[in-house]
Amino acid sequence: MESTCCEFKNILTNICAKEDHDGILLSGGLDSSILAYHIKPKYSITISIDKESPDYFYSSLIAKKKYSINHYMINISHNEVLTNIEELIEEFKTFDPIFLKNSVVQLIGFKIAKEMNINSLVIGDGADELFAGYNFLHKYTEDPERLDKKINSLIQNMDFISIKFSNKLGLKIFLPFLQKEIAEFSQKITIKEKISKKDGTFYGKFFLRKCYEDILGKEIVWREKNALEKGSGVTNLKYYIENNMITDSEYVVEEEKSKSEGVEIRNKEHLYFYKIYRKFFRPPREDIPNESNTIKKCPFCKSICSWKGNFCKVCGGYPC
Repeated sequence: MESTCCEFKNILTNICAKEDHDGILLSGGLDSSILAYHIKPKYSITISIDKESPDYFYSSLIAKKKYSINHYMINISHNEVLTNIEELIEEFKTFDPIFLKNSVVQLIGFKIAKEMNINSLVIGDGADELFAGYNFLHKYTEDPERLDKKINSLIQNMDFISIKFSNKLGLKIFLPFLQKEIAEFSQKITIKEKISKKDGTFYGKFFLRKCYEDILGKEIVWREKNALEKGSGVTNLKYYIENNMITDSEYVVEEEKSKSEGVEIRNKEHLYFYKIYRKFFRPPREDIPNESNTIKKCPFCKSICSWKGNFCKVCGGYPC
């Protein structure tokens, strides 16, 4: 593996050296940490809702290695998160909590980078798809052929919100893992190199972890894979909404109202997002042009399931 690691590092070094990039969104996860090491940007930005979030801790470890000259730890308020989530709901016509809580972290990071006049912001998108970083893939390890199909499906359906944000804000971004050379290299890595066990635990992106273990340190490299919402602490927005935004009696009334509109509400957080959705849009079922049985509909919100994935992009329901 050593020679293959050297080959990968040389490819990534050459990609990152083609242009100057002065900023990075740094979560302290494997992908952004690898890129911080290669690029050593002038500015790194970490978004977290409190000092207890995993990203706050791990990004600090990377900053101490001096892979960035200026590390900006941005602590965001619940109100700031909710305001930006409303913007996302209107822009993307969704009330899917997972999409909203993951995307809002990146959106706020992009806005801060814009305010800082960063010329080129580096993003770690693509590594999870190309090198099998998602935890849900672990359940297919006993069936390599099916696992390979799942990975290829992820690659074929890659769609990154970061590109849409950059276009909207007029911010230049750079996604090294999505460069042609990296995509081609990933095809040479075996399934076992992408997902393997260490100390009895499965890890995705195993190849990348082994390549950078001596550089980044074991604490960073073997960090548990976290979605943006969990790493930033935004995942706990659910409890803030439950305790401050919707009463029990209001939930009972509004859940029944949503049901009459064809929408199955899962909890107070889901209801809160759906109420914002309804400020801008009619119930999802009313967007269906006809009642033809040939149209695949989400069983939870009656919207059209028009993409190849197995969850609903409108309400987040699974399976769609």
